[in-house]
This record gives sequence, structure tokens and C-alpha cells, in this order.
Amino acid sequence: VALLRALGVPARLVAVYAPGLDPMDFHAVAEAWVDDAWHVVDATTLAPRPTLLRISTGRDAADTAFLTVTRGGAALASMEVTATADALPDDDLDRLVALR
Repeated sequence: VALLRALGVPARLVAVYAPGLDPMDFHAVAEAWVDDAWHVVDATTLAPRPTLLRISTGRDAADTAFLTVTRGGAALASMEVTATADALPDDDLDRLVALR
């Protein structure tokens, strides 16, 4: 995000769920404003960009935090996520991809 902004390209941080990661997990990517639309930029190329599912969008990591505790503590008793992914598409890195 910082590099894109330094180059004069509007950019923002996006927290995503990435079915292509092994194991499937949360992931952070950038979006850049190109050709009048936001397009995903993932320097890691760990998961196919068309499969990424947006969780939150913000200026930086503080805007996209999954959990913020300002006073005291927070206890998470349990959490379970179940996802079934079909065969994942190949990712053409030369193509612009917009998140859903």
C-alpha cells in the first residue's frame, strides 16, 4: 500500500479470506485504483486472486483489524469456519482482478 501511494497510485488495504492458501486462512492484500476501478494486488501470489473474498477494507491494518480491544480483555471461547472449495482457477498475473 505504501509503495503504491508513494508512486501516486491510490491504494488501500483489504483483509480477505483466501481459499487458495494451504491451509485456507485469512490474508491481507492491497487494492490499487487503476482504470476507474479498484484492482487487487497480492505480492505473495499465494492464492489465486479471483478466489479472494473481501472481509474488510481500510486505509491500513488498524482500519481492517479482525478484533480490537481498547480496554480490558476479550476472550474468544471458540470459533469454527467450514469452507468447501471447488477446483481453484489459475491466476493470470497479467490480468487485472477486482474483488467481489
